[in-house]
Amino acid sequence: MRVWIVNQYAVPPSEPGGLRPFALAKELRLAGHDVTLVASSFNHWTRRETRLSEGRDTLVEDVEGVRFAWHRTPAYPGSTVKRYVSMLSFAAAVANSPVLNGLDAPDVVVGSNPHLFGAYAAERLADRHDAAFVFEVRDIWPQSLVEMGRLSPRHPAILVMQAIEDHLCRRAGSVVTLPPAATDYFVSKGLDRAAVFPIPNGVYLPDLPAPSPLPHNEVYTVVFAGIHGVANGLDTVLDAAALLREAGLDQKVKFRLIGDGGEKPRLVERARIEGLTNVEFDGPFPKSRISEELARADAGLLILKESPVFRWGVSPNKLFDYFGAARPVIYAVKAANNPVEEADAGVTVTVDDPESLAKGAVSLAETARERLEQMAANGRAYVEERHDLAKLGKVFEAALVYAVESKRTKEKS
Repeated sequence: MRVWIVNQYAVPPSEPGGLRPFALAKELRLAGHDVTLVASSFNHWTRRETRLSEGRDTLVEDVEGVRFAWHRTPAYPGSTVKRYVSMLSFAAAVANSPVLNGLDAPDVVVGSNPHLFGAYAAERLADRHDAAFVFEVRDIWPQSLVEMGRLSPRHPAILVMQAIEDHLCRRAGSVVTLPPAATDYFVSKGLDRAAVFPIPNGVYLPDLPAPSPLPHNEVYTVVFAGIHGVANGLDTVLDAAALLREAGLDQKVKFRLIGDGGEKPRLVERARIEGLTNVEFDGPFPKSRISEELARADAGLLILKESPVFRWGVSPNKLFDYFGAARPVIYAVKAANNPVEEADAGVTVTVDDPESLAKGAVSLAETARERLEQMAANGRAYVEERHDLAKLGKVFEAALVYAVESKRTKEKS
């Protein structure tokens, strides 16, 4: 099959960002398919133009056998409005892409919804080339925006996005969903249950170093590695750090926050003003370096603000990075699933509760090393069994084949 995957934020392994699109594309390539990743050359995590020289708007580049079709989009440092402009710009660039017009027509087009506009552009490409369409859903948009309190359900933007989502669900030959409990949602949208393929995030095991032993840090170091956004609720981390300092435990536990995002400058300034010496900021780092940084940590932290949207479950990349690095995890999420509990790979604390987070961190710091090593091993075994992207790539291939065969069946009937 010739496969086009439209995902504005797809990156190669040499850049910071989520590796899932590239890893799944590479697995398709290894299975004999011709794959093109259609992406923006502006890196969402570093907020920098990374692939296109001045004066160029597009570029086709081979990365480990996967073809990237890069498209220039506007920068959006610290601006929600400019980010939406970038989304629309990407959709327009993809819909009218000269480099895509120069490629052999696809058999199937995947539209990934970091936002719906790019997925809609992918659906238009599929229609233009008489190809099957697969809708990959990373977040339930626009419902997530409503339930996180960002916009009213009657806001014009929400009504437009809801119309787009409904259209994409009607058009899709299959749906790939990251939220593990979202199948019923898409069945309610009219899809057959067999057409919904839950595929969580994961790790690419061939690139994952063998787990290193737990370190002997003088201060127990809990690492958060990811986007510093509103949804992550990182003020809770700073509040927990302040409680530890008040209790005289700031030399026992510290938090290291790796990454970037809209909230980072404010968080850095807050930690400076409050003198939170048990909070460190660093990064962002390329994906290839994250394992090295996690090897220096005692534990990982997965934290998200409480939201009704998590009733469909969560599948964050950072959790599987922690598991892959064989580090116990503090799980501060209220969701339909709890992989840390399932794997017996750490501790669960109350969401949006600094005291609970502080106690959880101290609890791990005081846990016997033998027990911590068992937690670490459990997490590594869990991710190898359930979240190996090589295995998930076969499920992804099945979703594409299902869409192509469904289209053929409809054309014959």
